[in-house]
Amino acid sequence: MRQQVDDEPAVRGYAATHPRGTVVLPTTTDWDHLVYASAGVMTVESDAGTWVLPPHRALFAPDGCRVRIVMHGRVSVRTLYFRSHLGVMDGRVRAVNVTPLARELILHAVRTSPLDVRVGEHARILGVLVDQLRALPHEPLQLPEPTDARAKEIAELLRADAARRDGLDALAHRMGTSRRSVERAFRNDVGMTFAQWRRRLRMVQALRMLAEGVPAASVAAAVGYSTPSAFGVAFRRELGISPARYHRA
Repeated sequence: MRQQVDDEPAVRGYAATHPRGTVVLPTTTDWDHLVYASAGVMTVESDAGTWVLPPHRALFAPDGCRVRIVMHGRVSVRTLYFRSHLGVMDGRVRAVNVTPLARELILHAVRTSPLDVRVGEHARILGVLVDQLRALPHEPLQLPEPTDARAKEIAELLRADAARRDGLDALAHRMGTSRRSVERAFRNDVGMTFAQWRRRLRMVQALRMLAEGVPAASVAAAVGYSTPSAFGVAFRRELGISPARYHRA
């Protein structure tokens, strides 16, 4: 970690409880930020993709990345801003799974901030926190955004109604293109097949609904699964646990 180079603090904290709705957190040039909620669930959207963040996940956004946050009910946001020259993490947007230790360090840093690395106690807090952040496992459940115009329009259609039954052939015909062209666009833009992207979209929307207390059976129908059991199989494949266990957690 590089040293502080001027009189600006190395770390600033942001703590606020937001009601249901959409917010854009304050951002300034030359600051990376770690978006975290100590209670509640939020969806974070950026040009790089969409993530659902319950209290065991956080999102690292480098300098220049603006994020839009949708709060699902009341959410206790605890965000840390790091001077970008510190090199806390690499320059990619990424979600991480937050361990109990990392959670306590984040909350302590927010309460203690602003942090100045020239102050011994602050330097020690920051050093341990950065070590923990760099060691956190990455969370793969991201919904990347296609850039191809036709793929983007199909993505918007499905985002507006995840339960729609149109297959890829019908969707491609609607866009005036071929199935092969759409498949190629999704592979090139998001690194997954159209079917994989559609399944990921359904999971992201399901996580939002579960976070709002919607029963799993209702969620299954809303995101396009014919039965709760089919939804359960797909959910476990993506997240490794059942919808019921995730809802309880």
